[in-house]
Amino acid sequence: MAEKLFPLAGMNNVQDDDALKRGGDAPALFVRDALNVDISATGKLHLRKGGKLVTPLKFESLWQSPLHQDVFAIVEGELVKVNPQTWTFENLAYVGQNVRFEVINNLVYINGSRGLFSYNGFAVSPLTIDTPASPLLQQDGGNGTLKTGQYGVAISWLRNGVESAVSAMTHIELSGQSNYDQTNDLSINVTLPFCLDDTVTDVAIYVTQRNGGELYKFGTYPASTNQVSIHEIGRLGKMAQFQHLSPMPSGKFMKYWNGRLITADRNVIKFSEPMAYHLYDERHGYMMMPQRITFIQPVDGGIWVGQTDHVVFLTGSQPKDMTYTRKSTQAPIYDSCMLVDADLVGDDVSQNSNAALWLAENGYVLGTATGQLIQYQTGKLQGITANSSRSVRLGRRIITTVT
Repeated sequence: MAEKLFPLAGMNNVQDDDALKRGGDAPALFVRDALNVDISATGKLHLRKGGKLVTPLKFESLWQSPLHQDVFAIVEGELVKVNPQTWTFENLAYVGQNVRFEVINNLVYINGSRGLFSYNGFAVSPLTIDTPASPLLQQDGGNGTLKTGQYGVAISWLRNGVESAVSAMTHIELSGQSNYDQTNDLSINVTLPFCLDDTVTDVAIYVTQRNGGELYKFGTYPASTNQVSIHEIGRLGKMAQFQHLSPMPSGKFMKYWNGRLITADRNVIKFSEPMAYHLYDERHGYMMMPQRITFIQPVDGGIWVGQTDHVVFLTGSQPKDMTYTRKSTQAPIYDSCMLVDADLVGDDVSQNSNAALWLAENGYVLGTATGQLIQYQTGKLQGITANSSRSVRLGRRIITTVT
């Protein structure tokens, strides 16, 4: 019987029974189901290795950083660093659910339902900074040198040099004793809002020129500062860089693409500002998809996006220029996508670039960096469904757990 059974060519639940046996110079046999076994490239059958309980704790989202080899997990919404030898852990910060990790510029970035965070190897810090409220302005006399006219003032918070979005601008009209008196020793008294974020270290103040519309930096002060007097604006600093922006939101998914952090939730993909991962443009920094997003996976040539019953390939250098291409494939399994190295799929297929691989209703599908689809098991598998999944690579084998 063993001679008739081997070699095995894999699973096939699509074709008729008489098509499961392949003859000729390379005879093989397909099986309807293969439970808890691995089939080698030569068609031999091996019992899949079992596991053992190493801890009674319910670790979620286990992930090992390629940067420091640290192992992270979630315990009831708390981000913890795990010792995989003893399975003890150290609490780091409360980040919530929907946790994702990315390594960018020697930092670990963490997405959670409580927001975005970064880990530097020692501590977890919030990535985003709330946009401050507008300052209050009052005209003041005395030793100022401002002329009569309209001025605008706005502020931003800073955390160790990282700047928040700039607040809405507040305007004030300075008036003198007469229409001809334009140097009436005037100044602007700026009352700063109270900062509730104890990680904020400084506040930057921006001011316009007389009757101007562009904001320029007036100065930087400790976050505990309550009031600042603007008595002259002869030497202003750089123009305000982060006007009309908002803190970058977290999502169900998070990836790094083309110098930007991207998150996705429901049917919307949101893009951070280039090299400013903590900021987001609500006017232009997003892309709407027609269906619920089931995964996002950037590759060199674009972004693969899973939809409810198909996939999409997005190309372009920035959100407003992106091109949407619908790809003909069966429904992908939620969260089954992963990035695979070029050496795993071969240079002839990958063209020396990493590719996206996901599980669909008809088996594994590869999405190349140029937007091509390769459906490895089409015509052999069908009916694969799940509410959620996770894919990992073990050696040269991809394993996807589904629930």
